[in-house]
Amino acid sequence: METKKGGFTDDDVVRSVKKGNTGNFEIIVDRYKHRIINFIYRMTGDPDESRNIAQDVFLRIYRKIATYKENNTFESFIYTIARNTTLNHIKKMKRVTFFSSLPKKGEGENFPAAGETPAELLEREERDKLVVEGLKTLVENQRLALILKIYLGYSYKKIGALTGWSRPKIETLISRAKMKLKNYVILQEKGGSDV
Repeated sequence: METKKGGFTDDDVVRSVKKGNTGNFEIIVDRYKHRIINFIYRMTGDPDESRNIAQDVFLRIYRKIATYKENNTFESFIYTIARNTTLNHIKKMKRVTFFSSLPKKGEGENFPAAGETPAELLEREERDKLVVEGLKTLVENQRLALILKIYLGYSYKKIGALTGWSRPKIETLISRAKMKLKNYVILQEKGGSDV
């Protein structure tokens, strides 16, 4: 069990909240708010909506904290709630989900990489747009596996704990997602319209 800021683990804080020290829930919010908002943003593509959904996520976490069992990992508990809340919101709004193609250096901004010319930056931005559009074509499980592994850098074990999937299933989902995305980008760069 990892010791967090202030010497308290997540489980220490959860025990405290369960005992009635509800003000300590702010510690959980402070520890996870940026990661949860980023996770939701990559599912919705909307920064404002991500913040709104995150508020709902933390409200649900607070309401369900009594059901958390310490033999599980608290991070998995939180991300399961975040995933389910976001997917429910997306279904309710009848939206197409997608994730940004690259981690953002600043909201809505794209900066040149070291030594990158303006032409190269423009080419990369165009490819990034194609990747975002291609992500819309992936099935939900493929998108989720891809964001957890590639964009959030989770291990297969952590993804399995969060989703309940086996490692072979995760590897298959990611492999198929990458192949479909690559084919989409290549086709679009050649001027095709069929996927």
